[in-house]
Amino acid sequence: MKLIIQFLKQPVTIVGIITALLFQVFFSLIWITGYDHVTDRVDQLPIAIVNGDGSAAQSIADNISTSLNFEQVEGLSLAEAQDRLGHRSLRMIIELPQGFTASLSEPSSGAKIRYYLNESNPQMVSNVMQGVAAKVTAAMDAKSSAAGLGGVLTAMKLPEAEAAMIRSSAASRISSDIQIVNPATNFAETMVPLMVVTASFTGAMLLAMNLSKVSASLAAAASKWQRLSARYVLMAGTALAGSLISASLLHVLGIHSSQGFLSLWMFELVVILSCMTVANLSLVLFGDAGAWLNIALLSIQMLSSGATIPRDVLSPFYQSAGQFFPAYYAVDGMLDLVIGGEGILHDVTALLYIAAVATAASVLLTLLRREKRAVRTGAAANA
Repeated sequence: MKLIIQFLKQPVTIVGIITALLFQVFFSLIWITGYDHVTDRVDQLPIAIVNGDGSAAQSIADNISTSLNFEQVEGLSLAEAQDRLGHRSLRMIIELPQGFTASLSEPSSGAKIRYYLNESNPQMVSNVMQGVAAKVTAAMDAKSSAAGLGGVLTAMKLPEAEAAMIRSSAASRISSDIQIVNPATNFAETMVPLMVVTASFTGAMLLAMNLSKVSASLAAAASKWQRLSARYVLMAGTALAGSLISASLLHVLGIHSSQGFLSLWMFELVVILSCMTVANLSLVLFGDAGAWLNIALLSIQMLSSGATIPRDVLSPFYQSAGQFFPAYYAVDGMLDLVIGGEGILHDVTALLYIAAVATAASVLLTLLRREKRAVRTGAAANA
């Protein structure tokens, strides 16, 4: 018992206990509130309906639009819709191709509704949209078959029971043609963005915490600017080594970048640097208590990054919060690199901007904070 009391008298023990408890508090509060009623907001996933068959198929397009309980983007050409699909601002395209109505009117041939899905997305998107495609096709096929057979069965004056049997056994007139954009052939590829985000920010948290402790212990030996510079040099070196290790392991394990190994390495370098500057800012701002802020930031970023569920279905708060932290852009860029997409320039720019802002804030806080060592030196000189 005496040994336990001695442990509890050590500040490090108390900080460790508080940290362990805050992990439970932050993750419970943030993840439960973030995922609360997510399935109720699935209808916020955006879908575009493209009518390539003109006025002849407009009524069918209107029927599909009316039946869908999803956010719909209208007035797009197929090329515009495909561009948005590649940028993940659309989750599916439903196209009625040219000649659709003509194919439908011929009993011997079938018509196809074409669906475009981008698998460079959280797995939830692909599952939901494939279910939507199946339901739309089944509903349209049922209506088409009923309309086509209705006149014939009426003329034949068959009993209703027999007519119903004929309708149910009639061949399908409408089928699905699902076009997969950026197919994910390996489930591990879909997990890479989450892995990179978790590893990058968790490592950044631990490094920032330890560098902060070392910086405090060296206060008597070096100025605040020397210590801040040393922290950034060590962060840069660690980010360079860490990104090379991660990119190399991904390559060796069969996860290849569509833009080459160097692009993957450099992008991971920018991701890790951005995470490190944000984690370091928390420690510069709040000292040792900044480690607790970083726990909350880790949870918020993992939730709002779009790695596990699409950001469209999150609450407005988490959708907005994700834009200010590295994880969202890291996930978006890694999806483009590993599975496929429209390029990482926007994500790299955003990550560099976040890193620059966090660094500038750290410099400003260091400038405003009085150095205790300097005060003592000045007092000694006056004496």
